[in-house]
Amino acid sequence: MIWPWILGAVIVLLALLACSSMQCRFTIVRKRQDDEIVVDVHTMYGLVKQRIAIPVVKFLNVTEGVDYKTEIVNKANNQLEQGTKNNLTNEKIKQAIENFQLLLAHCFQFNSWFRETLHQVRCTEFYWKTNVGVGDAPETAMTAGMVWGLKSSLLGYLFRFVQLETRPVLQVIPQYNVVTFSSEVQVLAKIRVYEVMLAGCRLLGRIMKIKGGLRMWRKVLFKAS
Repeated sequence: MIWPWILGAVIVLLALLACSSMQCRFTIVRKRQDDEIVVDVHTMYGLVKQRIAIPVVKFLNVTEGVDYKTEIVNKANNQLEQGTKNNLTNEKIKQAIENFQLLLAHCFQFNSWFRETLHQVRCTEFYWKTNVGVGDAPETAMTAGMVWGLKSSLLGYLFRFVQLETRPVLQVIPQYNVVTFSSEVQVLAKIRVYEVMLAGCRLLGRIMKIKGGLRMWRKVLFKAS
């Protein structure tokens, strides 16, 4: 019979998929007033390649908030799958915080789950370069030192939770006698697909421990979408 062979092939394919890695490369660039955020996602041994880019970020004012554009690109054929323009206002931020608080209240020990999941993430590449200048040479040198301290503190805190498998490359370049600021961050993070699946199952279990938790999560997430 052919069905056992088909079933065996399906099981093998599912096992290969579960053992594959999900790779996410984050690139954040800020030069003067221009910002760009790019997330490249690769999984299933490179068969699935997606890019999520936010090439335009424009601050309007305190009332109108921030305009930004989002593009989703299939890197396998370099085709634009989706492009949208969005506006982020104080009201939307406030609503998002309230929704997040509702989700936290309806999940058993969410922070513990989040830390456990982060611990499965492996950082295999980290690069952070910053150019800074405030016009006066002594003040620029002092500011550069403060930026170094801030970077070191942030990374020390971050890598308490994420596995670091590379030596971070950090650069702070003082630009004397000019007023300027630019920064570029590149991070490559990896996690196994089966670890993502297990994390999702554990999260579902924690949600169901709270009375009405699953109903509230569905309500909040569907409303947000």
